[in-house]
Amino acid sequence: MDSLRKLRRLSAQERWLLAQALVLLPLTVAAVRAFGVRRWQRVLAKLTRFKKSSYPTYQTSRQRAPAIARIVRIAAQHGFHNANCLPQSLVLWSLLRSNGMESEIRFGARKGERELEGHAWVECFGVALNEEGNVNQRFSRFEGIAFPTRTEI
Repeated sequence: MDSLRKLRRLSAQERWLLAQALVLLPLTVAAVRAFGVRRWQRVLAKLTRFKKSSYPTYQTSRQRAPAIARIVRIAAQHGFHNANCLPQSLVLWSLLRSNGMESEIRFGARKGERELEGHAWVECFGVALNEEGNVNQRFSRFEGIAFPTRTEI
């Protein structure tokens, strides 16, 4: 019941974003396994053509980007598949793109107790959106491996 109340509190646009994320996350998990990250990102780029933002000002877009990241996080936690950082980052990147916001997918790594741990996140306006805290302090970012912006696809 509580989840239904929370869903009702979302705006129509937020519910639409949630529906898209709920569909795209499991699709992205399967597609990355089948086709690879770069090829799937190209497909997502074609599906979500970069649109002129309905949030024309920098300030409004800067406020909207974390809200979109929150919706993707909700979909990942409560959807059919508990997607890890890479599918979440790809879906967030595509939803930002379809809302007229440029962003980049970043990759990093750190040494764990027994193995090397990889991580992916999305940066928009110089801020890591799908991260809590400073990701650059926890992971060494791979320079030069950011996924392309809209002008490079």
